[in-house]
Amino acid sequence: MAKKPLYLKPGEGRTVLQEGGEPWPIDGMEAPDTAFVRRRIADLDLVPATPKTAPKEASAK
Repeated sequence: MAKKPLYLKPGEGRTVLQEGGEPWPIDGMEAPDTAFVRRRIADLDLVPATPKTAPKEASAK
């Protein structure tokens, strides 16, 4: 059974590096449920976030 990806952002005032060394986006990103990510969550380095949705364009009449 595949693990469900999580949408997470850095905790307030924190800078978090991804496993590859790149900074975690401030607005958050989808992340796999791995031991690395679970450790960041346990340390409150990463917190759950809601993905930002693109604004819907008004339909032309």
